[in-house]
Amino acid sequence: MNLVMVTTTRRLFGAFSFLVSPLVLGCGADPDPGPAPDVPPISWEDCGGGFECATFSVPVNHDAPDGRTFSLPLVRRPAAVPSSRIGSLLVNPGGPGGSGVGWARAAQIILPQALKDRFDLVGFDPRGQAGSTPTIDCVDDLGPLIGLDPTPDDDAERAALLAGADAFAAACKARSGDLLSFVGTNHIARDMDLLREALGDEKLTYIGFSYGTFLGAVYAEAFPERVRALVLDGAIDPTVSGDAFIKGQALGFEGELEAFLADCAAKTSCAFHSGGDPWAAYDAVKAAVEASPLPAPPGGTRTLGPGELLYGVSQPLYNKSQWKFLAQALALAAAGDGSGLLEFSDAYVARSADGTYGTSFEVYYGVTSVDLAFPADPQVYQALTTELQVKAPRIGIYLPATALPSARWAFSAWRSNAPISADGAPPILVVGSTGDPATPYPWAVSLAAQLSSGVLLTREGPGHVSFLRGNTCIDQATTDYLVDLKVPPQGTTCK
Repeated sequence: MNLVMVTTTRRLFGAFSFLVSPLVLGCGADPDPGPAPDVPPISWEDCGGGFECATFSVPVNHDAPDGRTFSLPLVRRPAAVPSSRIGSLLVNPGGPGGSGVGWARAAQIILPQALKDRFDLVGFDPRGQAGSTPTIDCVDDLGPLIGLDPTPDDDAERAALLAGADAFAAACKARSGDLLSFVGTNHIARDMDLLREALGDEKLTYIGFSYGTFLGAVYAEAFPERVRALVLDGAIDPTVSGDAFIKGQALGFEGELEAFLADCAAKTSCAFHSGGDPWAAYDAVKAAVEASPLPAPPGGTRTLGPGELLYGVSQPLYNKSQWKFLAQALALAAAGDGSGLLEFSDAYVARSADGTYGTSFEVYYGVTSVDLAFPADPQVYQALTTELQVKAPRIGIYLPATALPSARWAFSAWRSNAPISADGAPPILVVGSTGDPATPYPWAVSLAAQLSSGVLLTREGPGHVSFLRGNTCIDQATTDYLVDLKVPPQGTTCK
């Protein structure tokens, strides 16, 4: 499921967002950085609101720089106090598929003033993603993929699920071709180093959320001497395989759903209070959806099936501020109207009111399928589903099916599940939340331990990622690190 920092509503896994050492090969393109080509300066133009915009060209294949190119959109907001400017601050909001351009435009409103004063805020859309050209393209309609039954009961249903995953993977290959072998994070890290050079920065200052933590870690492994400061918030563990990644998220979202239901049970004002037993009420909704998709709304043409239930419930679990709306949507579903949950599901998969889809879902599969080593044997995911019937029966049980397109992908992963140490890099700040459903806290602990210079900063509480979420302790420690290179004491916890 998608891994992205969200501000209002957004997706989940994308955990997937989710990672690795560019010096360790799986199969696929060699991630060795090699000699850096000459990088032309960027031609910025005013694009309103105090921002400057540009495009940045990078080679599709860094080992054949005179061939095809990707064009990456850029946005920059210059430092408010030029005399105190430190350099550029690059950001990646996660996904993969999140727009760094869009995030930079929105986040400048809530960034600490010290960062706005001292840095040029720079957002970019990575190769194949968001506003870059070309972008990963698979299908016009994601409905058939989302509508697959994630918990098949017999051989015929299992065959239909596998056939649907095969069809999606084949469609991606048919439309995007060999570009799919050049969209891994190993290539994006090299793009980011070219961008650093073009911006005139001797060393990189960077914030990566969710999937963006993997990009930052891969960059540090390839270019440790070019790191100034990296904040990796909502970390992915580079040592997890594709199936372990899915299991981690399944348990993470199950745990966050349990926290939501417990919170709702304790508050009579919760719309899904259900006489103090929202667990039973949720189970009844899930059973009803699995028996026959709910109309959404009654009398309409759309329905809520198990796939839409997965995304509709998971999406608001990213942020506790959305729990009251999840309660309202579940109360509607309990009354036979799936429209509230379907609206959340649509936001997750970037479906517009006119029935068209954005590219973020396809980008997620395009990148994670070559970043993570997903076992090809479908029995692995069937066995995981069986395990989750006990460990995560309410929502996590649906996740193994979402990995099948990656298991059937036409292009191999470029790396094994090797740890990232980034020997020689300066201190790197890894931020983790104890209640993060999409990038579970143990992943942050693991990444901080793998990095030779990793420093772990913990937030106690629910929700995905921690910086700019209203926690003063996290925000101050992160800002002090970015500005003054002052790291908090190892193991600092913010409540």
